[in-house]
Amino acid sequence: MSRSRLAALALLAVLAAPRPSLAQCQPDGLDVNPCCTPTPVVLPVFPGFNDTSQFICFRDCTAQINANLCVTIDPPQQVISGGPVCGIYLVRFRVKLCGSGQVLWNGKLRAHYSRNWLETDTSGNPVGVWRFLLNGDIRPTAALLTSAQGGNPSVVPKCFAAFGQVYVYGHIDYAFDCNSGGWSAAWAFTHECDSIHHPPSSPRMAPAGGFHPTRSFVFLGPSGFVVDPINTPPAIGGAFAEAVRWNDWSTLPGICRGEEFAQGQTTLLGDYCECTTPGTTGPAQFAFTDVRGMGACGTMFQTLLPPVSHPFLQKRIGHWSNPAVFPGFEFLCLDTGEIEYTNACTGATTNEFFQGTSTAGGFPATDYGGNPLGRSFLDLGSANRNPGNLSVRIGVPSISRYVVNLSLP
Repeated sequence: MSRSRLAALALLAVLAAPRPSLAQCQPDGLDVNPCCTPTPVVLPVFPGFNDTSQFICFRDCTAQINANLCVTIDPPQQVISGGPVCGIYLVRFRVKLCGSGQVLWNGKLRAHYSRNWLETDTSGNPVGVWRFLLNGDIRPTAALLTSAQGGNPSVVPKCFAAFGQVYVYGHIDYAFDCNSGGWSAAWAFTHECDSIHHPPSSPRMAPAGGFHPTRSFVFLGPSGFVVDPINTPPAIGGAFAEAVRWNDWSTLPGICRGEEFAQGQTTLLGDYCECTTPGTTGPAQFAFTDVRGMGACGTMFQTLLPPVSHPFLQKRIGHWSNPAVFPGFEFLCLDTGEIEYTNACTGATTNEFFQGTSTAGGFPATDYGGNPLGRSFLDLGSANRNPGNLSVRIGVPSISRYVVNLSLP
């Protein structure tokens, strides 16, 4: 047999061989159709994890508790409503003691798909990343409530006694090594102080005297996270190369619409402590931020500035510290605030309450065309009541009809 024939057969064998790792690393398909067009999302099958985690209680914007724990994260389960709902999953978290495995917190959170991109780790390997925005209720277990820490207001928020659950929001990033095929994840969610999660506009409003006006409660993983509520950089600058997106809940289960390329700007307006004792000044953990931008089809968004009830705030948490392990040396903020949003697909302008996350640093990121995406990502989802009533919901489980993705320097 000729050398060229052997080479051709060898090439065919390589092409025909299963390549599950590379098959996972592909775009989500949300940018293939014009704005407002129904567009299914292409996602891999995500696994579950057993990993390390941390619990942090902030009081007056200072870390009062910083405890190492462990976590079991179940594989995401797609929500079913007349069929699999596009981009919407449920993910169960069980936060537990590492030695005994005793579960302390348990909750199933709604995960709204946000976006995906590629990163390059410190060994030069391509890594596919898929980000979801989380929100829902978690509950302390009987084991925690009956323990010595069960009555500690810096461990179990006082609002739990009133509502039987604790609302949280945040994100999870699923990362896949496109060469080795290994999965990893980084995640964070928070229950905020009264002014953010128990305002008068919330179904779980705080009573006179409040529940926890100076305390907030953060869960995140993996561990090895350095808490730094002062020096963590918020997502600030000119945004480029990303998108806004509409979930049309009137068309369940096919709610996803095509991405609308967007540009914008985030501007730091000031720093202060949102969760402080009246009459005192805590560390400036919260970055008061103006966020605004416009999509290629005419969608517009801009933060509502005071005297609105909920200015847009990026809450500094700290950073993951191992540069060789996903997500690398990456800073984290958790974000909330009111944004006026004009939907180019419907022409409707509404005031929305957005919540999400901003990360900075980590492994260098690109889109699937190899174009750099900057080092800061801001991802937000609106908080709406249910598919039949899209009014604003604060401090309770919600769905999102609008998703905002911005990449910044």
